[in-house]
Amino acid sequence: MRIKHKVNVRVAQDADMYNLLFGPDDTRSEVTIDAYARMSSGMVKVPMNTNENLPLGDVTAVKGIFLQVNQDAVIKLNGGTQEIQMRKPTTASTVYARLFLEGDINQVNIAAPVTADLEGVYCVWGDTA
Repeated sequence: MRIKHKVNVRVAQDADMYNLLFGPDDTRSEVTIDAYARMSSGMVKVPMNTNENLPLGDVTAVKGIFLQVNQDAVIKLNGGTQEIQMRKPTTASTVYARLFLEGDINQVNIAAPVTADLEGVYCVWGDTA
């Protein structure tokens, strides 16, 4: 199985992106991975003021995740208590909060805000052992 991803964060002082403060070389931002054999993806729906574990399918040794949701959310990884606060940059309905992470992951718990249901899409990849 082949996985490709491209994370290209660019920060500038101006809207035209002329005064670049951060911007790695665009040619080095795409990564190709051929080391994993499994993936699972789908939609996630969490009712307001509740939390659920993301279904990982048959990927028992998750090595990466992409999560995109329509509301602010709280994520806890691997049964821990440390919270990752996902935040939408604006309140517009066409804007999403996103999480991209590569690492050893065995559980992803998602908590919806108290005011709205959370909906989104996800993909996890890795192996069965």
